[in-house]
Amino acid sequence: MKTLIRLLTLVVGSALIFPIASFAAQFDAPYYEFQKKHGAEWAKEDKAIDAKLAALEKKFGKKPNIVYILVDDIGHGELGVQGGGASRGAPTPQLDRMAHEGVMLNGFYSEPSCTPTRTALMTGRHPVRTGLTDVIFPGNPAGLHPEEITLGELLSEAGYTTAMFGKWHLGEGEETWPHNQGFDEALFGLYNAAPWAWNTKGDKNFWNNEKTPEFFTRYKLNGLMEAKKGEKAREVAPLNLKTYTTVEEETFKRSVDFIKRNAESEKPFFLYYASHFVSMFTSHPDWAGKSAQGTHSGDQFMEHDHYVGQLLKTIKDLGIAENTLVVWMSDNGPMYDFFPESSSSAYTGGKGDVLEGGVHVPAIAWWPGMIEPNRISAELLQVTDMYTTAARLGGAMSKLPNDRVIDGIEQSSYLMAVTPSRREYIFHYSGANLGAIRVGQYKRHLAAAHGGLPGKDFYDIYKDPKEEHGVMAEMLWAWVPFDDFARMHNELIEKFPHRKPYKSVIEE
Repeated sequence: MKTLIRLLTLVVGSALIFPIASFAAQFDAPYYEFQKKHGAEWAKEDKAIDAKLAALEKKFGKKPNIVYILVDDIGHGELGVQGGGASRGAPTPQLDRMAHEGVMLNGFYSEPSCTPTRTALMTGRHPVRTGLTDVIFPGNPAGLHPEEITLGELLSEAGYTTAMFGKWHLGEGEETWPHNQGFDEALFGLYNAAPWAWNTKGDKNFWNNEKTPEFFTRYKLNGLMEAKKGEKAREVAPLNLKTYTTVEEETFKRSVDFIKRNAESEKPFFLYYASHFVSMFTSHPDWAGKSAQGTHSGDQFMEHDHYVGQLLKTIKDLGIAENTLVVWMSDNGPMYDFFPESSSSAYTGGKGDVLEGGVHVPAIAWWPGMIEPNRISAELLQVTDMYTTAARLGGAMSKLPNDRVIDGIEQSSYLMAVTPSRREYIFHYSGANLGAIRVGQYKRHLAAAHGGLPGKDFYDIYKDPKEEHGVMAEMLWAWVPFDDFARMHNELIEKFPHRKPYKSVIEE
């Protein structure tokens, strides 16, 4: 409690003043208050990291490679190292090994669902700021605004070769697709798994939708797309259940091929491997029935685990492990609508919730020689941090835009030097609305008042991780300070308004 008091004291009654940082980017208001407290310490850490990165660059002749692997709908606790794996009927030996060789990020948080998390990862911003807050389904014109600066664009400008393979899910209009958002090459699907399940093109439908009225199936549905920067995308596989069984295998093969082609290049590479697993409706023939869980979080997750192991082996065999950061993470909690085929979570809630089960997800960082192995940490990280951390490692901090708020906090020192995370707060958005605020170990759900009194909406996440015992009276001292956190956050929104939703151009 004393820790929270110290944290909240920083912002109670504070004027909205933003001191000049060592780079021009505009971060969220509370960041600067914590910077006042920790600035001298952070400067020492940054100096040490700069020296470490400079030595690495001298050894390899280029900035470090960065690989981000994003998996779909895996809840906290599914990995063997988290008590799942074989005990849940689906062993995860490769991901477990990755965790032992790196750091298990047990305090990692996503956005509540897939499109929002992908938006946050690609822009370093909460989706509400970009205007893209909801999951995109066929026919929806929403898409990632062309003026957002993606990781692909940021790192390309910093001299990286970039690739995106897997589930894009950030718009149907081609101007929103990865090859038009900074990636040199891409092999990608536009949606989650649902359209593949009901768009049969002659194959048996997963659901009984054969008699669906034409009005509900009028949309143009793109299958697996391939494109290079500056070229027009083309469909390389139709969208149906049969072709979907090998989508993950092809995504993995393209990822390994990209790494091999660029391992000896003078330029570093950035690979965004966005797995379609585990929200698919059928398994690869070689993996069907391999688990005791079933198709989704069983067979598919075991297949994905195997691919991750092979990808890491490739990096080791090429002799570039010391110069390659790999971060594996889930985009949100389990999709219980697919129960009993869904993943599960050790926490309450699932996909779509700002409850821990929806946003507290598994993640691992692996970087032999640069990240201390056999480490487990519950320090706070949020998916937006991966944007800013990549910018720091890639020498692109000066390229971050300053005409918008960047929510990601740079975390290279935390990953590489075992220093505390620089994140001490999280704003959890539910669509366009602020759903909860986390400060230290405490979390407040922003529920409606009851007769003029606050509800029992405070939770001590360390003592009550399932958010089952909300309290009011004993946390009244924190009510106004939490309000002040929200006030500072909202005042900065007035200065940097959210984008209006972008409508992408969808060809008929």
